Amino acid sequence: MKLLCLSDIHGEAAGLRAVLPDAAGADVVVLAGDLTHLGGRLEAQALLAPVLALGLPVLAVAGNMEYEGVRSYIAEKGIDIHGRGVLIDGVGFMGLGGGTPSPFHSPWELTDAEARPVLAAGHAQIANASFKVLVSHPPPRGTTLDRSRVGVHVGSQAVRDFIDVGAVDLCLCGHIHEAVGEERIGNTLCVNLGPFKSGSYALITIEGDRAHVDWRKK
Repeated sequence: MKLLCLSDIHGEAAGLRAVLPDAAGADVVVLAGDLTHLGGRLEAQALLAPVLALGLPVLAVAGNMEYEGVRSYIAEKGIDIHGRGVLIDGVGFMGLGGGTPSPFHSPWELTDAEARPVLAAGHAQIANASFKVLVSHPPPRGTTLDRSRVGVHVGSQAVRDFIDVGAVDLCLCGHIHEAVGEERIGNTLCVNLGPFKSGSYALITIEGDRAHVDWRKK
């Protein structure tokens, strides 16, 4: 299975259309949050129109920089996996949207206490999947994937705890723009996809119990 994976698009519609030819060889499109920048329903609708027109399965979560209109729109289109599990060809996908609490009080932030039942609910729906993928806007805490520009770890402890117990095989995240990269936690490959707004995205191939990342720049 091949995934076209993007995060932190922040409304970069022209750039998004430019990379959609990569979806020709993909089985699923994964969007890991911050589709818009402080956007609502209309922004999400315009941004996602060419993606939905591909006719491929699309799985998404909203990010911390998005208002309720984005969340309600992607739920209406059936692509929101925040707190939900979806099986595609034996691979299970689940999601966590929003961000961690911050001094900036962005539109959608979740505490660890709020995030944990969301993770549990999604996981319960893919418990029997042969390969499990978490699509989380916030990265796991205490890794190279959540380190801010000033060196502070600002990821989600709830996500880290979830990965530490081996709940999923692959974690796709974003949120911390400067922390793009890969890190393995136990048997789980964790990938901060980086900001698509600045050109970063990836094609990820799942084969058996392994995943391989093909980094791309628009």
